[in-house]
Amino acid sequence: MLDYAKAHIVLATDSLDPSGMGEHMLALGRALSDRFKMTLALPGLSRGRPMMARAKQYGMAVKVLDHDFSTWLSRAGVDLLHVHAGIGWEGHDLARSALALGLPVIRTEHLPYVLTDDEQKERYFEGIANIDQIVVVSKASEQSYCENGIAGLKLTTVFNGVYPLETTRPPKSIMEDLELEGARVLLTTARFTQQKNHAILMEALPAIVRNHPDVLLLAAGEGPQLDTIRSLADNLGVSKHVRFLGQRSDIGNLMSIAEIFVLPSLFEGLPLVVLEAMAAGVPVVASKVGGNYDALGEDHPFYFCPTDAVGLGEMVCLALSHPDLGETTAKAARRRYRAQFSAERMAAETASIYLRHLTQGSPIRRKTIMETVRIGFIGAGGIARRHLDIIAGFDDVQLVGLADPDLERANSAASVFGMRGFPDALAMLAECEIDAAFVCVPPFAHGDIERELAERRIPFFVEKPLSLDIETAEEVACLVEDLVTAVGYHWRYLDTVEEARDLLIGNPPQLVAGYWLDQTPPPRWWWKQAAAGGQIVEQATHIIDLARYLVGDITEVSGLSNHLERADFPGLDVATASVSSLRFATGAVGTISSTCLLRWGHRIGLHLFADGLAIELSERDIMVDVGAGRPSRTAGGDPVLLQDRHFIDAVKGRPNNIRCRYRDALQTHRVALAISDSMRTCQTVTI
Repeated sequence: MLDYAKAHIVLATDSLDPSGMGEHMLALGRALSDRFKMTLALPGLSRGRPMMARAKQYGMAVKVLDHDFSTWLSRAGVDLLHVHAGIGWEGHDLARSALALGLPVIRTEHLPYVLTDDEQKERYFEGIANIDQIVVVSKASEQSYCENGIAGLKLTTVFNGVYPLETTRPPKSIMEDLELEGARVLLTTARFTQQKNHAILMEALPAIVRNHPDVLLLAAGEGPQLDTIRSLADNLGVSKHVRFLGQRSDIGNLMSIAEIFVLPSLFEGLPLVVLEAMAAGVPVVASKVGGNYDALGEDHPFYFCPTDAVGLGEMVCLALSHPDLGETTAKAARRRYRAQFSAERMAAETASIYLRHLTQGSPIRRKTIMETVRIGFIGAGGIARRHLDIIAGFDDVQLVGLADPDLERANSAASVFGMRGFPDALAMLAECEIDAAFVCVPPFAHGDIERELAERRIPFFVEKPLSLDIETAEEVACLVEDLVTAVGYHWRYLDTVEEARDLLIGNPPQLVAGYWLDQTPPPRWWWKQAAAGGQIVEQATHIIDLARYLVGDITEVSGLSNHLERADFPGLDVATASVSSLRFATGAVGTISSTCLLRWGHRIGLHLFADGLAIELSERDIMVDVGAGRPSRTAGGDPVLLQDRHFIDAVKGRPNNIRCRYRDALQTHRVALAISDSMRTCQTVTI
């Protein structure tokens, strides 16, 4: 068992100028160094050196990032990597290094979602696919990520927090050294980048100076736009009212002499410098953008539009002209800081995330051979009972929990196998420690279950179909790339299918004919296209998968269907008969015919035709015709038992002989959905 008080946490960023993000990391390390072994990992640049020195003062270890970071991770006894990113393209290589070692990875996004380039977006989603947890620093940031497809249990919000800034000298001494006697000091401190919007502050300054000639703006920071802003101040005739201070380490001293703090950013995550001003009791004039709004609250009186120089000037003049209002506002902001934005609160919430993922363990720990695999079931229907009956006979499996929205059914099935019944997957996962899960739910119920299991790094077996839509299945496929998964296309495990594969070596099929000619299943959800996806997606997907397994990938499909109303199936709206044509990458062609109009199972199988060879496969037997009669034999063994055994062995860390993993099943699902789309549109679909 891992001693969490000694767990090794690495806070890492590959940003070349971490600035505020680095302060956040230092605050975390400072607050948590008494609970965990904390290491700060930064690029070895001069800008990072002062941060590294401070990290050591706070009891943290320090690692300079280099090309050998992965090797260091593997040898340093690291238990969790916490990546910090200032923008979407940062941090992904760091995460990949840790994920390859099976370590849990947390990623904090310090800005809202601001990616606009399609290629960058694609790389971002690839980069976060297997991350254990994404943390954002404000509600506004959370909304921006949700709006761009990142939501659910993988995303959580932990508000930024800061320690109050320290002052090392009396304000009078600071004013004298800076030759500011008699000046009314405005302060802004931020990197000179387009995001921080210094230009609008320069444009507002002439009006401020006209109303308050004794104003002097202190602008601390460096950055690529510094020279541009200097030139703008000269052109506007306000350069004598601006002091560009460069990078400073004494922001606490500057806060102590500031009458107003100004931050005109175009967008923010949750700016630490605003929180520091709140903690210092300095009135803040800020652009009304998400992160600032989350920090200061809806009742704050000194907001302006970030593109409105006139509005900015008016807010600064209002605060300068009404110091009583400024004082009242500053006191309220300080109370708000203490209640919501302390470093201690931020660290406690972050530590709870660490502990959750440390408790769950990491994939590298799961790869060791287990004596007994603890299994949880999600879904208690007929196919789940088939798996339960099989797995209950395995000596190395313990059945611990069964979740189903029909709690009575869950409890009834669970009692047979000595399990606990639960109303949903989350309730089961909260109460039971499991090493793997079987997901046996209707098509409409897929998505959140798999995301939760992937987030917890729990291997899972899932029954087909994967989902009702391709987007959900694609998302899950990305999340489980490095996780043990299996999908219930059990025909692949038939010994007759192996015989067919051997017969087709060197003589590939040229024509394929598939059939699912059957009765209508009794569950009412199966009758609804919106709940089940139709017969092709829910049943004939087995035939599609078998065709892919024996012939190869399918590149083009077209489908036709019709619907017959039947009084004994009220409300059924799925196609009752269909025919689909297929083209394979090998050049082979094929068809799949399906119907649910019968009252019995008539024919379910796949026929393959090669040069001088005809093969007929069903779940029960194989017929091989080479022109000398039609000999057939019955399939031997139980393909579902073999399928389940291979999955359990892979979970235990034994050789992975799973024949259909999630990524492979995704291709079958893609074909089934394409056929369904073709039936709806009467158009050929290229895959």
